[in-house]
Amino acid sequence: MKPSAIITYLLFVLLLLVSTGNAWAQKKPGSKDDSLPDVDEFIENLTEDLEDAEIDFDTYQEKLYDYIQKPIKLNIAEYEDLADLGLLTDVQIQGILAYRQTVGRFISIYELQAVPQLDLETCRRIAPFFSAGDLDDFNIPFKQLLSGGQNQVYFRWSRTLNAQAGYLAKEQPDGTFRPTYRGSPDRLYLRYRYNYGNKISYGFTAEKDPGEEFFSGSQKRGFDFYSAHFYLRNVGKFKHIAIGDYEVKLGQGLTVWTGLGFRKGSFVMNVARNAQPIRAYTSVNEALFFRGAATTFGGKKWEATVFASYKPISGNVVNPAPPLPTDSLLVDEETDIPLPDADDAADISEVSSLLLSGLHRTDAEIADRQAINQLVTGGSLGYKTRRLVLNANAVYTRLSTNLNPRQAAYNQFRFSGSELLNVSLDYRYLWRNFHFFGETAMSQNGGLATLNGLLLALDAKVSMSVLHRYYQRNYQTLFAAPFAESTLPNNEQGTFIGLFVKPIRKVEISAYADVYRHPWLRFLTDAPSNGVDYLLNVSYKPMRGIEMYVRYRNETKGRNQPDNTTVTDFVSNQTRGSLRYHLQATLSKTVTLKSRVEATWFKHGSQINEQGYMLMQDIIYKPLSSPVSFSTRFALFDTDSYNTRIYAFENDVLFVFSIPPYYNRGSRFYLNLRYTPVKNIDIWLRFAQTYWANQTNIGTGNEQISGNVRSDVRAMLRVKF
Repeated sequence: MKPSAIITYLLFVLLLLVSTGNAWAQKKPGSKDDSLPDVDEFIENLTEDLEDAEIDFDTYQEKLYDYIQKPIKLNIAEYEDLADLGLLTDVQIQGILAYRQTVGRFISIYELQAVPQLDLETCRRIAPFFSAGDLDDFNIPFKQLLSGGQNQVYFRWSRTLNAQAGYLAKEQPDGTFRPTYRGSPDRLYLRYRYNYGNKISYGFTAEKDPGEEFFSGSQKRGFDFYSAHFYLRNVGKFKHIAIGDYEVKLGQGLTVWTGLGFRKGSFVMNVARNAQPIRAYTSVNEALFFRGAATTFGGKKWEATVFASYKPISGNVVNPAPPLPTDSLLVDEETDIPLPDADDAADISEVSSLLLSGLHRTDAEIADRQAINQLVTGGSLGYKTRRLVLNANAVYTRLSTNLNPRQAAYNQFRFSGSELLNVSLDYRYLWRNFHFFGETAMSQNGGLATLNGLLLALDAKVSMSVLHRYYQRNYQTLFAAPFAESTLPNNEQGTFIGLFVKPIRKVEISAYADVYRHPWLRFLTDAPSNGVDYLLNVSYKPMRGIEMYVRYRNETKGRNQPDNTTVTDFVSNQTRGSLRYHLQATLSKTVTLKSRVEATWFKHGSQINEQGYMLMQDIIYKPLSSPVSFSTRFALFDTDSYNTRIYAFENDVLFVFSIPPYYNRGSRFYLNLRYTPVKNIDIWLRFAQTYWANQTNIGTGNEQISGNVRSDVRAMLRVKF
C-alpha cells in the first residue's frame, strides 16, 4: 500500500474516533441486533495450533446464531446442551449443574454470576445464549416446529481480481492450447435453510470452487458440490435424527470426529472434547462429513447412537483398470477430452490417497473426482449419570477399491487396503473437584491409541488441566481428530499440562507446557524425534470495555536439517516462537478498536536466525440505529521468510472465516461492509488487498500471480422470511 493510502487510512481512523460521541448519542436504547456477540477471540484462541488446516468455522458460528434465536433454558439444560455451546469448560458446566441442584432453579441469567466456577467475563460472553425459562422443549407441537421457524436463503460470490497462471491459456500435455483450470475464477455459493432454533433444520447447499466448471464440461449439472440435510432433535425417545448429510462426533475423537476440533491454545481448560454425537452438516468441506442416516435414542441413563453413510469420494488414482472402449466414454464436447463417468468408481483398482481439498479444476483433479465409493457405519452405546459417562464406540469403513499409500519409510504403518474397523471405550467421571476423561481405541490391525486427562479446580481462582496421550505408530483411522500434535493420532506420546490462575480481580494468567515424542519417522523427519511447546498468556482488564493481553509461545521439535549435504538425512532442532501484545477497546456501543503487535523468530539447526513482525489495527463499527455497519483492518508485516509467518484471524462476511498467513514484507487491508436496506434482507461486501514490497510474483504453480499485489472481492446476500 502506498504512503498516501496509509495517511488516508489513519485520517479516516481519527475522523471516526472524533465522531464516536455523536454515534453514541444517536443510538436507540434497547434496539436489537441479530448479530453474534464478539466470540472472535475465543475462536482464534481455540485454533491457535491449526493455522491453515481445514476448519468448519461456519457451522460453529451458525450454531451460536441458532442459540441466539432460541436460547438454552438454564433450568432444564442437561450436560449435553451446555457442552454443545462450546464456550464452557467441563469444570464450568459441572459448576452450573451443581449450583442448580443445590440452590434450585435460576430466576435470571444474571444469577450465573453466583456460580463459583464462572468469572464475570465468561458470564458476559455466554449470557446471550441462555434464558432462565424452564418450558419443556420436548413437547413442542410438530406443526409449530414446521411453521414457527425461520427460512433463510444465502447467495455468495467471491473472486481474486488478479490473473492467476492456471486461468491463462497455454499448451497442455494433450496438445490443446487452453487454460489449465477448466472453469472461471469465480467462487459461487447458494444455500437454503429452515430451522426452529436447534430443534429442526432442513435445507440444501451448493458450491462451485474457483477454477471449476459450471454447467459445462465435467459439470453439466452446475455446481461441483451439492449437500442436503434434514435434522430433528428431542422427538420422544429420539434425541437426534439426521437424514442426508450429517456430522458424527464420538468420545474424545479417537475413532471419529468430523467438523470443528480444537487443539492447543490459551484457553488451557478446553482440552476435553464434548459435543452432541449427531449434528446436521451445513458446510462445504466436500470430504469431512457423512451421507445417509443417523440417530441417537435412549432414556435418562442409557443412550445409543447408530449411523450409516454411503457416498462417492475423491482419490488419487494410480492404478486404473484397463480402459473401456472409446465409444463407451463420455467426451467433453468443447475439447474432445474423455470425462469420468459416475460408474467409473467400480473400474478403479487402486488409489494412493484420499483427497480432502474438494477442488476439481484440472484434468487430473477431475479424473480423481468421486473415483471410489465409501461405506461407513457404526455407533455408540452408553451409560450416563451426572457424575459418570461410559460409552462403547465402533466405526467400520469399506472402500470400493484398495487404498495403497506411496511407499515411504515414514508412512509404512499407514492404513492400506479396503476395510477398516475401529473400536473404543470413552469415559467421563466427576468426583468432587476432579473431572476425569479419556478414550482408548484399537484399530483392526491391533494398533492402540489412548488419551486420558484430568480437569481440576484447585481453588475458585486456580484451575489445572492434565492430558496424556499414547498413540502407537500402527494405530490406523480415517476420521479421527483428537487432541494431538500431529494431524493423525499415531506415532505420538505426550503430556500436556495447563494452568489457569486469576490472582487478582482484573488479571488472568494462562499457561501450558506440552512435551511430546514421535517414536517413529515422520514426514520431513527421518528419525525418532522429540518436541516441547510452551505458552504463557497474561490478560488484563483495567475497566469495562478495555482489555489487553501479552502472549509468549515457543516450540522446539526435531526436523531434517534443510542444508544437509551428507548422504543420510539427520534431525536437528527447529525452534519457532512468537510474542504478541493485543489491545481491544470498546469505545462505545458503536465502535470497537483492536490493535496488535506481534514478533516471531525461527531457528533450524545451524541455519541463521530468522525474524518477523506484524502491526495490525482493526476497527469495528456497528451502529444499531443505522442500516450500515463495517469492520476494517490495516496491517504492516515484515518477515524474513515463510518460516516466520504470522497468522491472524480476520472478520469476513457472515459464516465465512479466514486465518491467512502474513509473510515476507508488505501490508494488508480489508473492508467488510454490511447493509440492511429493508427488514430481513442483508447485503455484505468485502474487499481485501495484500501488497508485497519485496516480491515480483505471488504464489506458485497455477496459483501464481505476476506482480506484487493480490486483491480479493466477496459479496453476499441473505434473505429471511
